[in-house]
Amino acid sequence: MSYEISSYGNGGLGDVTSVTTTINSYARVTGISSTTITINSTTQMDGDATFSAGAKVLIHVSASTSTSYRTYLGRYLVATITNATSTALTIDKDFTQILPASELNRYYVQAIAIPQYKNLTLSSGTIITPPVFSASTFVGGIVALMCSETLTFAGGHISLADRGIPVASKALRPVTNYDVQQDTATYAGWENSATKDYFMLNAGDGAAFILAKNINCNSASRIGNISTYGVQFYRGSSTSVTYNENAPSGVTNVGGSTILIAAQTIANFTPRMIAKYRTASSATGQGICRCYIASETKLRNDEGLYAYDCLNSASRFRNFNIKNFGNGSVGDVTNPTVQLNNYASITAISGRKLTYKGQTTAGLSQIGAGSLVMIHYIQKTSTFNEGVGRFILANVLSDNGTVLTIDADLPFDLSSALGAQVISIPQFNSFRLSTTNSATPKFDGTKGGICAIAVKGVCNLSGGIIDVTNKGGGNAYGRNGLAVIGNSQNSDKLPIGQGHGSVFILAQNLTMNTSTRIGNTSNGALVHGYRTPVYGNYGGSGASGGTGTYNGGYGSNGIVGSYYTNWFTHCQGAHIMIVADKITGFNQNAISTGGGYAGYCPAGAGYSAGNPWLGNYCAYNGGTATGHYYYSSSGSAGWAFVYCNESVSQNTAGTTLAL
Repeated sequence: MSYEISSYGNGGLGDVTSVTTTINSYARVTGISSTTITINSTTQMDGDATFSAGAKVLIHVSASTSTSYRTYLGRYLVATITNATSTALTIDKDFTQILPASELNRYYVQAIAIPQYKNLTLSSGTIITPPVFSASTFVGGIVALMCSETLTFAGGHISLADRGIPVASKALRPVTNYDVQQDTATYAGWENSATKDYFMLNAGDGAAFILAKNINCNSASRIGNISTYGVQFYRGSSTSVTYNENAPSGVTNVGGSTILIAAQTIANFTPRMIAKYRTASSATGQGICRCYIASETKLRNDEGLYAYDCLNSASRFRNFNIKNFGNGSVGDVTNPTVQLNNYASITAISGRKLTYKGQTTAGLSQIGAGSLVMIHYIQKTSTFNEGVGRFILANVLSDNGTVLTIDADLPFDLSSALGAQVISIPQFNSFRLSTTNSATPKFDGTKGGICAIAVKGVCNLSGGIIDVTNKGGGNAYGRNGLAVIGNSQNSDKLPIGQGHGSVFILAQNLTMNTSTRIGNTSNGALVHGYRTPVYGNYGGSGASGGTGTYNGGYGSNGIVGSYYTNWFTHCQGAHIMIVADKITGFNQNAISTGGGYAGYCPAGAGYSAGNPWLGNYCAYNGGTATGHYYYSSSGSAGWAFVYCNESVSQNTAGTTLAL
């Protein structure tokens, strides 16, 4: 979570089963100087939490004095009050790191005292509601709470409808870059992930800020607009993004609630609780509604309804067992056109011993003693397996021709429903690619489909193309895999989709430019997916950026249309993972993750579903040419995830890349 939210509170209020409507206290911030916050005592309100020493406080940039001031809108800080008077708070963090003191006169900032419950139960009939944000005192509109143990939804609600900035004063909530163009028929849920850094208060509905060690969910409870609900694949009405005909009508994506949740565990989660959409006309609101959830519990992802990520990225990264960038044993290589990797299928795993067969003969680096390998989990059956796409790196200690002994423990056992392969990774001292390498073998059901390199020094891909077009084919995702995919919750996975292969780059210093392509040959900034599911076609994880009429869909399987269901089943885009100390020139053009059917035409690029030629049923085409229902089989996009310590001269405008 952003801004070092490091606890769930001290639980000082104990176990609570009955709360008042207003649980917070509010005050306008009129001055900031490092850790000293000047407040206007005349606007304070008393809830379950007050401004006192030891209390937690949310300091939030809620509104703007002019539509020209947007940069810091939605920024926030959670701090502990160390000393309090009626006009000033001393906190344990420096708020000027969030909002410079020189910028305060351009924004309306409020302090919100956060109640610290141990266990809080919201039973049926209990409704927590913030006061309406005042256009004169500039406070309200936000519910904030902490639970050191468990927050239980037992039919109770957090109601935010019409509690945000009054629509008559919506100039206080200017349109930001994260709202794109506020065209709800065009733009989608990708902007949910922005909530972790920009917790926006919209004109219309209010916002909820929930920190709890554990959350128990209930399908009868709502957070947001309690008169409606969220459901899987639900996007609102036909005038609000795309829609599900079984969902309530008359809701919009503009002016709705903002919801930010962080919890170690989330039990019995149901998307019905995320009622972020607004029932009034989009013309009466301002600001796209968003929901972001951070948890160690694996949730089914729905990028349109909510974005999701794991809390502990450091722990997640350690699961890869990446200790360095390789030993450089292959030396300096320029423009290789040959196959880079060597592959074998794993038939049994016993501790650190791997039994393998079917080793390929090609590859700059062979599987054997001293080699760096990737142990990669694939899927053989249509059964969902959480481990699909997981991998670790290891060094081979010994090899007798059928059994490898490696120096690392595997993250989990090989089940009967999973298959695995071992891939030898060439360890370059430096690597230069300014042409195309497309020699990665197609996945044959047990091995192949992944291009993986390790570079001890500089990996220069300027002008180069790592092309794994149509090198996939596995059931890892696609018709038989996860129902929904997206960047955020898959940052520890590198699956092989049904269409294109996958790419793994480990490099000390990675350089690229706008001519670089990783995944396939299409420009990652150009192609969107389609808007409305038709004849069983669903887009991949949609995103903004590039040109075209509609952005991508919302992450499903890349299934083919109901017409000609045996055609074009290889349609999913490439998956990419990059781990680097420094990246120079990162840009969206290079990340070519779009889906499509490469055997018929070039695949779509970017982060969306569409194919430039195989768009959705005539209308809402995924690219620049007219779609055709006979070939209505644009596949879902793959995803890209990047770990790096430093990024220089990057251009990530319009991307949903996880950095």
